[in-house]
Amino acid sequence: MEKLDEYKWWGKPGEPSQNLKTKKQLAELGLSPLKAVGIIRAQKYDVLLYDPDNPESCRPKRKPTEKQLETLAANREKARIKREYNDWYNSRERLIEQDRVAAVRWARDELTRDDWVILDTETTGMHNAEIVEIAIINPTGEALLNTLVKPTIPIPADVTAVHGISDEMVADSPSFPDIYPQIVEALKNKRVLIYNAFFDITILDYCRRLHNLESFNLSRRYECVMNWHAQWAGDWSDYHEGYRWHPLCGEHRALGDCLAVLERMQKMAADSDKFHCPVPRPD
Repeated sequence: MEKLDEYKWWGKPGEPSQNLKTKKQLAELGLSPLKAVGIIRAQKYDVLLYDPDNPESCRPKRKPTEKQLETLAANREKARIKREYNDWYNSRERLIEQDRVAAVRWARDELTRDDWVILDTETTGMHNAEIVEIAIINPTGEALLNTLVKPTIPIPADVTAVHGISDEMVADSPSFPDIYPQIVEALKNKRVLIYNAFFDITILDYCRRLHNLESFNLSRRYECVMNWHAQWAGDWSDYHEGYRWHPLCGEHRALGDCLAVLERMQKMAADSDKFHCPVPRPD
């Protein structure tokens, strides 16, 4: 191998003459390196030097053919599509779309089955509250149970203003122990679908303990339709790191709310279960 002239780094005695260029500088001049004529030895790497005036040291870059330009443009387009797809695939938007499709398929699957019921209650309030109305419907919307319930405590006026059920309306209604067997029978061997399941299950458990009745054992056989609907709606909250819940917007009466839950499930099931990708997929 021919020995190269050695130079010092620019700005020091023994620096290369101005006509000697690095590979990067050659590229800026539209030249390709052939044979180095000099070298700067550095601690991490060596810098090769070329002479633009020497045809043995470098040559003009060949102009790409039309086909090469087309190939280059096509490869750049593929790279752009892949980059945009990867950005979308790793985004929150992709997860939201994935969850929407899962919710649609859940609703469709449920509507093909008959092993569940929908339950809703109206109560005397939010905490340590008692049931004043309960309804249970089957998948066709038929009411298996729909009754007012007489609680052991008065119904506050502000709660009556919400659901319209007053003390006078429940005065001659059955008590919770009276309707307990009907609830058990309606829920027998069924999964229970509830909008805001935590609330209704808590109220049911409170009422059965209040009257020393056996548990309904719902912990392993319920679905919260509110959570599935929130997932389908896709209204993500960064603050809560989850989907925002949407009010049922029913009648605030037990049977009407049960039917509203069924309607929501039907609306979800009618949505497309095709995975929508807003950017082109890479080949």
